[in-house]
Amino acid sequence: MSSTEQEPDEAVDERLRVQREARQHSDERRTERARTSVASMVISLAVVLGIVLVLLGITVRQNGVTQPPVDVAAGARVAATRVGFTPALPVGLPPQWRATSVRTTVATAEVLTWHAGYVIGSKDYAAVEQGKDAPAAWLAAQTNRGRADGTQDVAGVTWQRILRTDKVQNSLVHVNGAVTTVVTGTASYEQLAVLAGALRPAA
Repeated sequence: MSSTEQEPDEAVDERLRVQREARQHSDERRTERARTSVASMVISLAVVLGIVLVLLGITVRQNGVTQPPVDVAAGARVAATRVGFTPALPVGLPPQWRATSVRTTVATAEVLTWHAGYVIGSKDYAAVEQGKDAPAAWLAAQTNRGRADGTQDVAGVTWQRILRTDKVQNSLVHVNGAVTTVVTGTASYEQLAVLAGALRPAA
């Protein structure tokens, strides 16, 4: 066939059909790849989200772990072998009082000091501090160098109030023979009186 001759109509139609099918196949492949990419992205996001949720769950559980209960009675028994007197520990405190610390330490003026600390609800704090033959320097340290603020009756026993206003610390002090007991903290005098009134010699 010479270059001047035209292709038959059937040949032209066939060539056009082939071209259309090729374009259609190419479009379908592009659409399929796009769908595959979107599906892969969704799966990847789901996996990442699952990992994040697992990590958040672990973090929440770890943050929710509470401090184990402090055995004040056991601490008092240990302290009794060291401080030279029978420590006092609170008995029958209300449920919202939770022991957070117990120890025997060498404090100011080398006084061996029995300590038991409590939080009241989620806000206030109160502690018992006891020492034998404690000088004025020890008392000043335990009360944060507060000033005299009258007295407080606790179950018929008079305790001295000591107040430190600029650092929000209230204290009740009672001296019985050689042993000085300080009940102190951010708690009010009334709350401190509850702690002081619950003190009993450790068994």
